[in-house]
Amino acid sequence: MIQLNASFRKIISSSGINFGFRIFGLISTFFTTVFISRYFGLATFGSYSLVFTISQAAAIIFALGLPNTLIKIIGNHNYTLQKAKQLLLKGLKAALLISIIPILFFYFGSDFLANEVFHNSELAKYFIVVTIALPLFIAHELFLYFLIATKSFIKYSFFMFVLPNILLFGFLYLFYLNGNKGYFSFIAFSLAIFVTVIVEAITVFDWNIRKEKLEFSTKQLLKMASPLLFNGLLLYLLNWTDILMLGAMVNETQVGIYNIAYKVGSVGFLVIVSVSTIITPRMAELFGEGNISELRKLTHHATRLIAVLSIPVVVVLIIFNEWILSFFGNEAVAGSNTLIIISLGVLFSAMAGNVDQILNMTNNHKILRNITILCFFVNVILNFILIPKFGIEGAAIASLITNVVINLSCVYYIKKKLGFYTLF
Repeated sequence: MIQLNASFRKIISSSGINFGFRIFGLISTFFTTVFISRYFGLATFGSYSLVFTISQAAAIIFALGLPNTLIKIIGNHNYTLQKAKQLLLKGLKAALLISIIPILFFYFGSDFLANEVFHNSELAKYFIVVTIALPLFIAHELFLYFLIATKSFIKYSFFMFVLPNILLFGFLYLFYLNGNKGYFSFIAFSLAIFVTVIVEAITVFDWNIRKEKLEFSTKQLLKMASPLLFNGLLLYLLNWTDILMLGAMVNETQVGIYNIAYKVGSVGFLVIVSVSTIITPRMAELFGEGNISELRKLTHHATRLIAVLSIPVVVVLIIFNEWILSFFGNEAVAGSNTLIIISLGVLFSAMAGNVDQILNMTNNHKILRNITILCFFVNVILNFILIPKFGIEGAAIASLITNVVINLSCVYYIKKKLGFYTLF
């Protein structure tokens, strides 16, 4: 029997609460996906998914690597809440200032992206919405990671999974009643984030922050954040390269089918991400203290927990794939094989553990950067070869192969640098 110390029992408890919020987010996302697919059209959902992916990638780029840096600095240095808020303010000012660059890019490049890159003129309207909403996406990302860094997990879960999803469904329903479809689906998402960011700001700041001496200047903060920026961006692109390349190589309906299968398959990530959210600040603390022995125990317990809870979820997704996809419409059932392949990738990630965050939080972010750069190009090449031959299933196979390569590479370097394996 595995003996769990008080610290890990607390982590399990927090993970359970976080998992409950994620279940709510999953259910609400299920309903919004069904709603858009059925009442706005599967092609609209394909366009929505594509622009969502692009806008989130842009948000990661121009968040400048600051989200994970907040966790790392606050955890490694055991910052007080007031110091943590000062650090957040520095990050917000820097990121929002530089967001002018993507705003101009999407505004003046909307027609080119829509017509020349994705061959869909309707996307131009979506990209115009992105120009207005992108600073909100960046701010939302920073607020969420600040809440993780300060271990405000209930607030994090509420702002991540509850409030924006409720608002999104509400705005979608209002637009549908008013006869507004197409790019209004993305306006609904942007409005949901807008309201969420306002509530986050009111919740996080008391607007009378007591000044404490902060060791990090904005310049030092950005310098530390830059390596994590590339890691976060490349990991995101590794997950979403298939969507972007499908958007350029197949029609919107196929993109919509693939994204539905991906969203359903990603249910298996619920446990992985729930546990990761809770243990990441703790990993930063343990490494800052030089307590590698406790870090190893924490990692092993977490990997076992993730694997044991993820396996049943993946088995259900594989066995009942067609029945689950049928809820999204008859066309969505065409993604059944894709769902199986994606589910297998999720299972492998569960067995490997939180390898990316372990490297990030232990000053091995450069190794993770090199691994992700290599795997990014592997993923692009595989998609380029397999999508023309196998369509959306080819994209799923490319994702599976890349997922195995990146996880095994990370496991190898964790063993080499920290002296232990993370595998279940």
